[in-house]
Amino acid sequence: MTDQPLTDLDEGPPPRPGLAVTIRELATPVFYHWRKALIAFLIPVVLALAAASLAKPIYTAQSRLLILLGDEYVFRRAVGDDTTGNPQTFDRAQIVHAEMEILGSRELREKTLNEIGLSRVYPRMRGGDAGMNMALEQLGRDLKIENVPQSNTIEIQLRNRDPKVAADFVNLLVRNYIATRRDIFQRSDSAAVSDQQRELSDQLAATETQIADLSNRYAIGDFDQEVQAVQQQQTSLTAQLAAQDQAIANAAARADRLASQLRASPSVIALNTDQARSQQVSTLTQNLMLLRERQRIAAARYTDDYPLVVELNRQIADLEAQIAAAPQSQTDLVRSGPNPVSQQIETQLATTRGELAGLRSGRAEIGQALQAARGRLTQLVEIGPRYRELTRQRALTETAYRSVAENAEDTRLQNTIAGANANVRVIESARPPTKAHTGRLLILAAGLLVGVLGALAVIVISAATTPVMLTPRDVETRLHVPVLAAVPLADHDDRPVIPRWRPLPERLTADEAALILRRLQAANGRSGALVVIGPEDGVGVTSIALDLAIAAAFRSGVPTLLIDAEPADAGGLFMALRSAGARMGETADNPYVQRIEDSNLYVTTPMARAGSNISEARWKTFVDGVKTMFPVVVIDAPSLQRSSAALLLAPLADLSVIVIEAEETRAAVAANLIERVAASGGKVAGVVLNMRRFHIPRFIYARI
Repeated sequence: MTDQPLTDLDEGPPPRPGLAVTIRELATPVFYHWRKALIAFLIPVVLALAAASLAKPIYTAQSRLLILLGDEYVFRRAVGDDTTGNPQTFDRAQIVHAEMEILGSRELREKTLNEIGLSRVYPRMRGGDAGMNMALEQLGRDLKIENVPQSNTIEIQLRNRDPKVAADFVNLLVRNYIATRRDIFQRSDSAAVSDQQRELSDQLAATETQIADLSNRYAIGDFDQEVQAVQQQQTSLTAQLAAQDQAIANAAARADRLASQLRASPSVIALNTDQARSQQVSTLTQNLMLLRERQRIAAARYTDDYPLVVELNRQIADLEAQIAAAPQSQTDLVRSGPNPVSQQIETQLATTRGELAGLRSGRAEIGQALQAARGRLTQLVEIGPRYRELTRQRALTETAYRSVAENAEDTRLQNTIAGANANVRVIESARPPTKAHTGRLLILAAGLLVGVLGALAVIVISAATTPVMLTPRDVETRLHVPVLAAVPLADHDDRPVIPRWRPLPERLTADEAALILRRLQAANGRSGALVVIGPEDGVGVTSIALDLAIAAAFRSGVPTLLIDAEPADAGGLFMALRSAGARMGETADNPYVQRIEDSNLYVTTPMARAGSNISEARWKTFVDGVKTMFPVVVIDAPSLQRSSAALLLAPLADLSVIVIEAEETRAAVAANLIERVAASGGKVAGVVLNMRRFHIPRFIYARI
């Protein structure tokens, strides 16, 4: 195999629970639990073989009956009114089903058993009530009553070990059935119909009396018309009352307005006034005329600024001012009398107050009428249910009475007609059968079916309850982590004889190792540390760790350090490689690290001693130091069963790989390891399913 860098391989997505189940995954539990399934299959098959060998011949006698449509299946109303006037008829399926119910009734079967003899039909059953009950239960299984499809034919079959007993029982059952159905379909006698007619007549008379008493007591003619009239009256009175209230409000407002106007108008006013010119103005006017004459004479003699002229002008101005200020006229005579407007308002006020009193009186009467209408309506509502119940009862009684009267004569005629059994025809009477059926093939088929179902149930239950894991799908389903690789369990004779330090992994294939290392590279760039952990000893942790280191060192050519965290006396990797003849060489950088045969693979000497623990700080210092020197660091951790060193190393590494052994490591143990690694700060990359066994034979495995 040529060397190939890790970056040249693409990592495929790991399978996840919930994907489609393959046929191989379904077949694996079958071949794994085949011994349990074989036992579960053989038990019912052996029992079926034993039962088939002991089965005795069973004879089946049969008889066939033809059911015709008779008058008993024509329904005529006894109570009520049929609006169509036509009788109702049952359909074929209903008729046949009714006849089958009569034919299969317990009373009919018990009567037939008593007549033919219980000991004759079932010799092994004892007499008494307990024996009869057991016989009836067995008869229910042996007797078969079926309707022939798409016909009016009923087929009766009885299985029994005695052919004659089977035929006799079927024929006797048919005879008893015909007699029983005659009694069932026998109509009531005429006296009963007459009694029913008289009873309905009395009931109708009593109902009429109650209705008459109720109508007289509450003065009711037609109840519905009475209720409608009272409701209309109530509605009309309510409207009148509202209109009356509106009129009263308008009249009261008008009276208040008139009273206010009457208070504001005087009762007495001046009717006539005589006016004359004012005496003061006349006197002042005369004086003014005299002064103007004197001023004219003085102005002719003197200049305008002469004192006399100036004084006259002043006096003239004063008189003109007095004339302007004095009243122009004066009242000589005033005549007074009553105010006509006040009289008119007073008349209107009296009229309005009279109207208001009339309106209020009318409202009171309307209110009393409305209260009476409400009381009448309440009374009608209270007696309404009783009145309607009586009228409804009268209608039903009248209808029933008419129906009984119409059918009375028909009933008497029908009771005189015999042969209710005329509608049943025996097509084929039972004869003693000549062929018997043992049912062995049915027993064997049932045994095989139960065996197959039992085997499947055992496989399903065993697969669901087994604590270990068989396939990668089981691992992913139970642990909820991806399976990084599934390593088959190979025979030691088939392994190539090569030293373990050579570039060929022993368990992991080169591609599987490269895929795991690719996860490490994706998690931490170009370099990183990977710790391999197992829940218990013997799961192959050391082998897987060595295979990963060989793949990284020889196939990819990357300097790889394999840290042996096992105690010195536990026989770790270093001791195993040395005992296999590997040449070790010390390195100058670290006294704990030794190189294997000048290759890219390095291994540490045992770093732990029995009974002593290395502190987490020392582990961290050492791992951080070697991670700067080696691109790939693989840590072979001791199992969690012996030491908790793996929980210290998990958070120091970039990824943790859990190794479990197929069919040995319990799911609870592996889940506990994963939870503890995650709780300590480690990152679980996935699981390697080591030493997987293929239980499916190769010739089958290759074809599915």
